[in-house]
Amino acid sequence: MELALQLLWSLRNEQLSIHKISEMMQLSTKQVTRKIKKWETEGWIRYCAGKGRGHISSIQWLQDIEKQLLIVLNSEFKQKNFKALTDINMSYFSEKFQQNVAALLTENIVSDERKAASMLTIPIYSKNLNLHPHNYSDTESGWVLSHIYSRIVIQNNNTFKGDLIHHWEQFGQCFIFYVRPFLYWHNGETVKIEEIMESIKTTFMLNKYSHFFRKVISIEKRTNAIFEIKYMGGEEELLTLLSQLDFSLYHPLNYRIGTGAYKIAQDSNGAVQLTACSQYHLTQALINKIQFVTIPSTLQRRLEWSMQQNEAQYQSCVELGGIVSTYFNPFSNNLQKREVRLYMLWILKRFAQQIGQVDSLKSSCVQETLTSLQRVSMPALRIGYIVNQTKFIVALHNFCEEQGIQAEVIKLTIDDLPLNKLFTQVDLIIIGEYLAPPFILENDKEHPLSIILENVNDNTWFAVLYKSFREIYYPSNFRRSVENIYGYPNLTTCWFGC
Repeated sequence: MELALQLLWSLRNEQLSIHKISEMMQLSTKQVTRKIKKWETEGWIRYCAGKGRGHISSIQWLQDIEKQLLIVLNSEFKQKNFKALTDINMSYFSEKFQQNVAALLTENIVSDERKAASMLTIPIYSKNLNLHPHNYSDTESGWVLSHIYSRIVIQNNNTFKGDLIHHWEQFGQCFIFYVRPFLYWHNGETVKIEEIMESIKTTFMLNKYSHFFRKVISIEKRTNAIFEIKYMGGEEELLTLLSQLDFSLYHPLNYRIGTGAYKIAQDSNGAVQLTACSQYHLTQALINKIQFVTIPSTLQRRLEWSMQQNEAQYQSCVELGGIVSTYFNPFSNNLQKREVRLYMLWILKRFAQQIGQVDSLKSSCVQETLTSLQRVSMPALRIGYIVNQTKFIVALHNFCEEQGIQAEVIKLTIDDLPLNKLFTQVDLIIIGEYLAPPFILENDKEHPLSIILENVNDNTWFAVLYKSFREIYYPSNFRRSVENIYGYPNLTTCWFGC
């Protein structure tokens, strides 16, 4: 259904002229006129043009769009097609309609899965999953990618173990890697050692890893099953780099083809599905199919409440989503005075200590006792807050106002990255991040920490504020393994119980 028709429905209680409608839809009057004629032909509306001065045009609705949409959604959801959700702007519809959609989702997301125990359907709230290992910037995308691609080594609880390799040896600056036999791409082709080496080189050449690329002396093939890397940074540093998701191996001709436990497919409706790969080189996944359903953020709370009421079908898991930090713009004229930065950090840390009052799934990282500081004359500041929900924007704005700080809090999204461009717009940013080794962040030329350390040498320019948790609902027979990926479960080692 056209968004323009949905917008018109949201204005159904107002008397609107063609000119007013065109202004609201940001279309010309000719375009609006054509659309209205089309909708009349389709039987949605009857348009009565006002004739003469003082006679206002009116629109008579011949069908209830909300009722019609619920009929369509119910039919689509029963077929496991949730794509229609992305074509609806929920803000245009009533509270009752949104509650009904949440109820339909609750009823259909798992449906017969408890009996079949073959497909796991998971609701996610990212607007768009970015499924390229070099371009993702959110934890949900990273979580999905981790099941599709393999790396040289993986890191768990501060220990390394082989993934594409079965072991390695170190002789000074020379690291020798022994590749597992029988490695296959998801399209059935055999993985060549040259493809592994080329993938490593390509990732090292990314701007993010340019600092570490300078430490690479050489990457060379020894045999068809052995290659070596001569590296000047030490074993722990090299293995940590190779365990990052960016260093995932993907097919040279198609980045959607990996070597992980699951191969990816997007069905005709655009939904992301994973299917267990029978040629996976490690332990086979126990759940055969996984489907990720993108839920509009406006429905998140309603859907979670609806699932909470249905304990027979769903169980709740609270999982770590990431760490939220603040970074001050080293180029901002408003933050050049140290006392101003210290005072603003004090304000933000106090806000973090009360974050649980804004959202119960947030937990402050500020453990120190914050003694009162002498008030400092503060300039008006622009704060960029990368967050999904407006309530955090309102809460921070109100908190700053209570402290006598004049601040414009701007709601940003992950799509507003890269951060080095954001620093031209705001005095400071607040951003949630997945956990990454500090030595990588400090040398990532696109990360704010690197930008700050490159221009100043002072820890008053950044601070960790709070942890962000999320509540995720799974089918009641889903069994979660102890292994985590960005706080989410490693689905390769999960299973369905009775």
